[in-house]
Amino acid sequence: MSPHIKRIHAPSFSTGDAGIRYSLGLILSFYILALLQSSFLVHFDISGYVLNFILIVTIFINLFEKPQKNLGIISAFIGGFFLDIFSENFLGFYILILLAISIFIKFILKRYVRVPITKRA
Repeated sequence: MSPHIKRIHAPSFSTGDAGIRYSLGLILSFYILALLQSSFLVHFDISGYVLNFILIVTIFINLFEKPQKNLGIISAFIGGFFLDIFSENFLGFYILILLAISIFIKFILKRYVRVPITKRA
């Protein structure tokens, strides 16, 4: 090869091991939460209402994640999918609700919330 020719590398679009670990971790944790919520926690209702842990975890992921990242939207889809499987509603009901909440939180955080960056001495 001539020393004047530069090699051009194709961009890598894979998420790598970290993305796969996050996805598998989300799938496993949301499956366990949905299973616990639909089978065990139904017996511990408060005034007829059961605490929705998947909704709480999805909101926390969206609040504590950077607004430019998409893990919150992916977690909303996965959590909604497992809630749909274990519920008597039609498929897609909880997916739409959790995705709408996730997109709303992302919109508010991108549009109206600014986190000040402080410099350490």
